[in-house]
Amino acid sequence: MRLTRMVRPVLAALCGAAVIFTGMVVGGPTASADPISDAKAKLDDLQQQTSQIEQSYNDSQARLAAAQQQQTQITSEIQTQQAELDALKPTIAWIVTSQRQGASIDMTASFLLNDTPDTFLNNMATAASVNNLINEQVARYVSEQQRLDDLNASLQTTIATENTEVANQKQLLDQAQAAQAAQQQTVDQLTAAQAAALAAQMNFSGTATAGAGGSAAAQAVVAWALQQVGKAYTYGGVGPDSFDCSGLTMVAYSQVGIALPHSASGQTAFGTPVDRSQLLPGDLVFFYSPISHVAIYIGNGLIVHASTPATGVKVSPIFGAYATARRLV
Repeated sequence: MRLTRMVRPVLAALCGAAVIFTGMVVGGPTASADPISDAKAKLDDLQQQTSQIEQSYNDSQARLAAAQQQQTQITSEIQTQQAELDALKPTIAWIVTSQRQGASIDMTASFLLNDTPDTFLNNMATAASVNNLINEQVARYVSEQQRLDDLNASLQTTIATENTEVANQKQLLDQAQAAQAAQQQTVDQLTAAQAAALAAQMNFSGTATAGAGGSAAAQAVVAWALQQVGKAYTYGGVGPDSFDCSGLTMVAYSQVGIALPHSASGQTAFGTPVDRSQLLPGDLVFFYSPISHVAIYIGNGLIVHASTPATGVKVSPIFGAYATARRLV
């Protein structure tokens, strides 16, 4: 499921990093002495909320994918188990039928019907072996049936997990739509001049290029990411036409052979820490606490990132919610 509806173009000129809605309601016009600062604070808060939605959505997607893979595996095991059980059924049916017909002879009669004690003992040993074999087959059938029952129970649990994650994702996307509406309402409260002033504070204007420094691989990552500027943002997006924040960085680094998880917080486990003052093009820059947004540093204090459904992939200055950075190449 993806959220593709874009809000007004004027909002696209304003918003930065990914955003989450957790119930914040943007009220009507306020009497703030500085409506631009007030609007920026509201948008910053909504951006953090959207980032948390994205992180939760991707985590849910990962759980759903794992459950679906588990369902496929369990279904295959059930088919194999059922075949093994079916192969045992003729033997078990014969055993049950024989027991119902009283197929055994008591020991006294068996002794009298045999010519010698040795023959009797040999026959008894054979009968004991047969009984052991029968017991083994019955025990195996019971064990195989129990395993089949366990597999069917696991399958039902897995399907329930999938249904839970699907419902969770729908709820998250509903929250994201509410966040977009709150963004739009915040922007609508501004005059055209105020909106332009806010845009100037929150956005980079001009042609973005990679700054100096960084390895050849890092420069390749930046060059690829900059080619995605202007593409849409969607929750769970991994290209080629739309991305979310960790989807953009994941695919960017795959260009140089590095596999990253589709998770902003998960990507913090890769590479080595970098001080903000030592950032080089290609470094991953993370935002918020807990971390829920990631971008690629391109140099000169700028980042490229999949920002919000309103703004898509864009270049912007590093903003105030900076948390940490990692160097991968």
